[in-house]
Amino acid sequence: MEGTRAEPIPALEEPLEGLPSKRRRGWWIPGVLVLIALLAFILSRHAEEKQFLELLRQARPAWLLVAAAFQVGTYLCVAAIWWVVLHRARRKASLWSLARLSLMKLAFDQVIPTGGVGGSLLVGRGLRREGASPGTAAGAVLLTVLCFYIAQALGVGTSLFFLWRRSELNSWIQILVTGFGVLAVLIPMAILWVTRHRDWKPGRFTRRIPSLGAMLKAIAEVPPGMLLDPGLLARGVVLQLAVYVLDAATLGAMLRAMGQDVPLSTVFVSFMVASMAETVSIIPGGVGTYEATSVGMLNLFGVPVEAALAGTLLLRGFTLWLPLLPGLYLLRHAFGRPLEPGGQAG
Repeated sequence: MEGTRAEPIPALEEPLEGLPSKRRRGWWIPGVLVLIALLAFILSRHAEEKQFLELLRQARPAWLLVAAAFQVGTYLCVAAIWWVVLHRARRKASLWSLARLSLMKLAFDQVIPTGGVGGSLLVGRGLRREGASPGTAAGAVLLTVLCFYIAQALGVGTSLFFLWRRSELNSWIQILVTGFGVLAVLIPMAILWVTRHRDWKPGRFTRRIPSLGAMLKAIAEVPPGMLLDPGLLARGVVLQLAVYVLDAATLGAMLRAMGQDVPLSTVFVSFMVASMAETVSIIPGGVGTYEATSVGMLNLFGVPVEAALAGTLLLRGFTLWLPLLPGLYLLRHAFGRPLEPGGQAG
């Protein structure tokens, strides 16, 4: 019950153990190499190099401000998912405070490759600090994961239909979709299955899956039926879809800043396919794989390579690199103190 004394949950504390270590920083290397190769390809072609640098130099600041506003909207949408859960549990929380937690989750997910699970578990601890009970915090954690994969599957499905109508559904996209489909189906189904089989214990092999143990402990705390609440799930999926739309709109604003008038449908499809590549990639933040896929998709639809690269790099600057330092700063300072039983920092 919400009014009972909240005991610390190891499941919601464990993700903080995984903050960047020297051993895990090596995950960045493959993606950085891919990104460097992509940049080298552009800069080795003198004409395109000049156009690329000229596009960056002449970027219109007004559209960059529009892009920044879209990004603020994404943090508020993610925070609204948690706000809805807390509201259902009759707990009051500031939307801006939850948006700051969203920034911390983004930083965590970019640094440590857990498919978004590790960062979502970290959110559980943040919600505990907002006064949520163990069950409510764990429910918000798992609802975030479910909504992430369901919304992305809907976005990818829409994009595939668009590509099929234009006869652009080539073999490498089909391979990418196959890998994504496995994740998008298995992870939500596994979460819902475990909520109905709470006594299930993982075998020796499955125990090596990142954050699996933490997630199983969190699932045990979720109130029965919470994750199957149609209204709650629908609102969460809509808000997560809004995040994808705003991110795609950010890419569109970057291209507009480069002087490229690209249809919104093209921008959305390119963004979703690149996001799918990021999800399937084991590289933190999909560095390298996202950029290469985004540039390839935009170029497929007629956007010049140099403009596609400039717009994609600006997008990644706004969605990955700029939020990373403040996110890690907030992360270390917000969770550098122990969590007291009442849900407040000591």
